[in-house]
Amino acid sequence: MPAASFTYSPTEPLTGETVTFTSTSTEATTFNWDLDGDGDCNDANGPVVTSTFPLARVYEVTLCAGDGLLTARDTRPVVVRNRPPLPSFTVVPSTPVTRQPVTLTSTAVDPDGPIVAQAWDLDGDGAFDDAVGETALYFWGRAGTFPVALRVTDRDGAAAVAQQSVVVARRPPGVFSPAPLVHFAGHPTATGAHLDVLTVTAPKGATVGVRCKGARCPYKRKRIGAKGRRIVLRALERSFAAGTVIEIRVIKSETIGKYTRLRIRAGKSPSRVDRCLRPGKPNKPVRC
Repeated sequence: MPAASFTYSPTEPLTGETVTFTSTSTEATTFNWDLDGDGDCNDANGPVVTSTFPLARVYEVTLCAGDGLLTARDTRPVVVRNRPPLPSFTVVPSTPVTRQPVTLTSTAVDPDGPIVAQAWDLDGDGAFDDAVGETALYFWGRAGTFPVALRVTDRDGAAAVAQQSVVVARRPPGVFSPAPLVHFAGHPTATGAHLDVLTVTAPKGATVGVRCKGARCPYKRKRIGAKGRRIVLRALERSFAAGTVIEIRVIKSETIGKYTRLRIRAGKSPSRVDRCLRPGKPNKPVRC
């Protein structure tokens, strides 16, 4: 009388993985298998068969082993485990600069089922609460290396995380367009010089800073918001003693600024020096 039994390998298969079923039956000459759990041993035959299973769940597999007269059955549960998703994402542009919008796009896949949730950690605090969905838009306000992570969850609750570092470069300084213009005209006096005209033309959004150092200065410092029109510095259109220094700075955030220095000389026209100002360093003029 036949006795049906079998083994299978691997013992903890994953979805889509080939599973080998081997009969260990005794006194049997025929081997028929029920691999889809419908109760009929008509899915495969032979002492050794293989199959794959698409979903993560418990499958009832049955071997019907016979000797030509009698048939024995052995049914065993096969637990097929879920494959976790495979998370990944792209960063565009791959080498951003400060405050440049960056698009992060998930390229995650799941080998055995749909992805049901995607969440982003964009600020590096370990919490996936900065954005959800396949894409995220972000920017960094300073240069450096910043971790970004994407957590992907499939329909069976399995989650996996992808992480990569985004290197953010310092934004190149901009240049004024049109370029700022400082214009003056004057004539020498016995003790110094008289400024007949002193004007500044700067693009809208720039700040014009004026500093006057000397005995007859009408003020020490003044700041003027540029509106793209010529600024007439009428209070400085006067006579100054030798040694007086007038400094004009035209600055704007993340933009190469302009520096002009006028030095009053006795019996001569004022000397003039023009330099550039690096962003964030208005007190350190450099050669352009």
